[in-house]
Amino acid sequence: MKKRIAMLLICAVAGTSMIACGKKTEPIKTDNTQATEQVQPAEDTNSESDKEPVSTSAPDITFTSVKAEDYDYFIGSVQCIQVTDDKHPELKAAMDEYFDGIVKTFNSGIEDMNAQAKQQNEEMGDSEDTMKYSQDIKNELIRRDNKVLSFVLNTYTFMGGAHGGGTYTGVNFDVATGKQITLDDLGDAETIRQTSKQYILDTIANSADEARGNLYSDDIIDYKQVIEEYFSNGNQPEFYLDNVGITFIFQQYDIAPYAAGTISVTVPYSQYEGLNDRYTPLSDAPYVLKLSNAGIDSRIDFNGDGTLDTISAVNTWDEDSDKNYVVLRVNGEELKNESGNGSWYTGYFIHNDEGNFVLLANDGISMDLYDVSNGIKAKGHMDTTLSVKEVTETGIILGEYTYNDNNIEWSNEQQIGFDFK
Repeated sequence: MKKRIAMLLICAVAGTSMIACGKKTEPIKTDNTQATEQVQPAEDTNSESDKEPVSTSAPDITFTSVKAEDYDYFIGSVQCIQVTDDKHPELKAAMDEYFDGIVKTFNSGIEDMNAQAKQQNEEMGDSEDTMKYSQDIKNELIRRDNKVLSFVLNTYTFMGGAHGGGTYTGVNFDVATGKQITLDDLGDAETIRQTSKQYILDTIANSADEARGNLYSDDIIDYKQVIEEYFSNGNQPEFYLDNVGITFIFQQYDIAPYAAGTISVTVPYSQYEGLNDRYTPLSDAPYVLKLSNAGIDSRIDFNGDGTLDTISAVNTWDEDSDKNYVVLRVNGEELKNESGNGSWYTGYFIHNDEGNFVLLANDGISMDLYDVSNGIKAKGHMDTTLSVKEVTETGIILGEYTYNDNNIEWSNEQQIGFDFK
């Protein structure tokens, strides 16, 4: 008897739903006192959304995960997010219903994928290893405060070939009402689309040559035309709300080759006129923003002076010297460091009470921290065999990871602050 992933029960008791979704990890909690202090007074306007209640605290959540079992030619899993406190009943119910739908969709495709993989194995004939199709659905938490719960749903599917492919879905919930937030909830949707499109095109045009070189720009596919089409006819790319602005996601192969990964661009909230501030965070709230892997500029007012600062980190190869480099640029100032052959640095911008910093992490090799509040100043260096699991506004979680049935499993985890030398 094949086992599918247990369904989430939409109207069942909360405890039953949590067990159905898998083993519960430690809940992520919030400081309710601090969250209450972050609530902004409601403005006296006639907007219907302003009349809706605003939560006084961020929700407590937990991640749960379950796997499809006992299939000969298929492996897969779904990771769910569940609200664990009793202060957000509408959000709790909405999240359970949302992930119930995700699990149902997942289950509906298992038998077909298992059958297709079986047929492909039979066509390939004798082989030492059985080729299995797979689908894994994971979540990356983006924002969790008293206004918005935002995350990215990453669906990675493998059906033979050199590699699988990922699809990214931005999901945004109103913490107080449990409503899934659309562009219409943020303001005039078409104005937001046009503002976003022009900002993204301008940002890419002003990014470094190395960054634009990572994008399609020829007679067959041109990134500018793709972006124009994405924002036409009342549509837009997938998006999520973070602590800086509205981030739009371009899927693999949309505007860049597979090797460039998924391209996303954040449009700061300050760029929109008439935006509903119900969903905008406090301007001085700490946050972490992952910089573009393709080296496209991020523009952030991280000094609070009303001017957008420009920051990017790009991995590049110099043809003249035949060497790899990582280049950090902040407001026209540039720092260029040689990197090893095949090395890849991931950049993170950190805004906290101490200032503004950039972490450049080369997993399994080293990390470098820079103070970018006023120029670029080296702050710390660490050689490490560990990889970055998560960067928060207070520190870094490192660990070792291995792949088990297409799932990343972490071990030897350790947390460090930003005071490494």
